[in-house]
Amino acid sequence: MSQNQVICITNVDGLIGYALACRLLEGRQELQNIHVRCLCRSTEGLEELQRLGGEIMQVNYQDENKLRQAVKQARCVFLIPEHSSQRVQEAENVIKAAKQESVEHMAMKSWIGVEHVKQEHEFKTLVEYQQIEEKLKQEFPGSKHCVTRIPLLNQLFYLMTPMAETQEALRLPVKQDVKWGTIDLRDMVNAIFNLIRDQSKQPSFGTQKQVIRLTPEQNLKGEQIARGMALSLEKDPQHFKYKQISDNEWEEYMRERRNDPRYKNRPQSEGGTEKPYTMPIGRYFNDGLIQELNEWFKLASQQKVDVTTKDLQELLQHAPINLEEYFKSNREQFRRFR
Repeated sequence: MSQNQVICITNVDGLIGYALACRLLEGRQELQNIHVRCLCRSTEGLEELQRLGGEIMQVNYQDENKLRQAVKQARCVFLIPEHSSQRVQEAENVIKAAKQESVEHMAMKSWIGVEHVKQEHEFKTLVEYQQIEEKLKQEFPGSKHCVTRIPLLNQLFYLMTPMAETQEALRLPVKQDVKWGTIDLRDMVNAIFNLIRDQSKQPSFGTQKQVIRLTPEQNLKGEQIARGMALSLEKDPQHFKYKQISDNEWEEYMRERRNDPRYKNRPQSEGGTEKPYTMPIGRYFNDGLIQELNEWFKLASQQKVDVTTKDLQELLQHAPINLEEYFKSNREQFRRFR
């Protein structure tokens, strides 16, 4: 297997890693049969990746020797930081292993607005993302690295549906009068697919931009988002409202979704704009990810995430789906969770 064939993705046992791995495997002919190596802590629920031809490798992110083996011959490693208390150490271990194995290019997923975070107790997780970004930049300088920052994913609204149905409101821990953005996970993985496809054809795998911000064309306030969600739940937009709730209430609600049978399994077929691999399942939302999301909502309340760029549109080569259109197109999917 020659070096220019291997793309390595970490954390494929999480929502974004799984979706990205599926998208790359789906499009392998376009990618000139690139080999996709999928790193995970747990192999539970990854049968589809194997069926599509992915190489599944179970790793301990603290085991540097195992990680070197995992990234061996990789042309590009896409790091999706773990939702764990050891996030920084584990990410640094992957970066170190990639450097030792002479990986050509390294990318990572991060958060819109993370550059505004100060060393504050309330942003413990996002500060760690800053540290990982910095380490990546040091070890893979210039065009050898790329940080992909994202806002919230539209798919989170599926998790909010049971509460929205009973309370007649979209309830989140974000102030009512601030704007923030969401993008579709399918748009995100299509954009990254296009980037990898184009770079894999080049003699040198490198990105012109070192920070890519995948944002919607327009950010919205909570009440505007609630009006769109009302359409997907067949509610009267005049009566379906947006309400700010406490961090604790939201965290408790999200923890309950882990054992909610509605979120146990992925659907078997496509529906609306969704692929089976873009649909969220309850076990993805561990305490680490819930804390990450909560910190991002705090950042939104501080007006630090109201950012829009053309990056997503340029990578997709068409306009990303807007949120209202997303809600309308996926009424059937939302119905599953009511």
